[in-house]
Amino acid sequence: MGKLLYFDKRLSLNGDTNCAICHSVEIQNSEKNSLPRSKIHNSPASSLTNVGLYKDVFIDPQTKDLEEIVKERIYTAVMLKNEKTIVARLNQVPEYRQLFEKAFGSPGITMDRIVKAISAFERTIISKNSKFDRYVMGEESALSPAQIRGLDVFMNKAKCSQCHKGPNFSDSEKHTTGLSGVVQKVRTPSLRDVSRKSEFMHNGGFTKLEDVVDHFVNGGAKDSIEDPLLKPMTITEEERRDLIEFLKSLEGESHPLEMPKIPRA
Repeated sequence: MGKLLYFDKRLSLNGDTNCAICHSVEIQNSEKNSLPRSKIHNSPASSLTNVGLYKDVFIDPQTKDLEEIVKERIYTAVMLKNEKTIVARLNQVPEYRQLFEKAFGSPGITMDRIVKAISAFERTIISKNSKFDRYVMGEESALSPAQIRGLDVFMNKAKCSQCHKGPNFSDSEKHTTGLSGVVQKVRTPSLRDVSRKSEFMHNGGFTKLEDVVDHFVNGGAKDSIEDPLLKPMTITEEERRDLIEFLKSLEGESHPLEMPKIPRA
């Protein structure tokens, strides 16, 4: 049911917008196209891959759980602000009335239930079974020699794992990123599926993974805010290539979503 609501444009003011317009799972997890721009922030729309694994969902310093973010997005200028209008629209759809009763054990469509359903669906968008995952599980041939060397660079010489740690390759903490003119701290993004992206950093400032690696190897921009975790490092060209190859090993199985058949009123 959450998947249906995710794609249902009846949650938007003019019936022309849904969650997938900005957060296109097909694009973010299969094809290397430019990510949609958020209609709210005019910045690259955040990937929802592994979104349920973050302790803070927003990439900027606001601390909110997934349910709060989903509700806020529905209430923005882009989406409907009137809770009663949303509920009334969905109540006109017999299939939704049945689905809500089946999912929650009692009849009734409420904003709280709508938010819970969409959030539950978004938590199913998970990157898994990457080459790295198979390697960790004992399949030694899953990683190439270059990727194994790159893992060593990642963990030790480059110290990427200071922030990109754990199964989601993120400490979920806020850090400065060494970007010129950017003063706020942002949440460490996951590196899973990073090689599928075509825009990097929270502002889309880079278009190549190699440029992101170089940015951090150089300790960030010269005029950026200083951070003890952002220091220039010395790695060889071979180590740089190996590190990039390792990052590519974090690409999980593609999980594009087909547009579901939206229930009619």
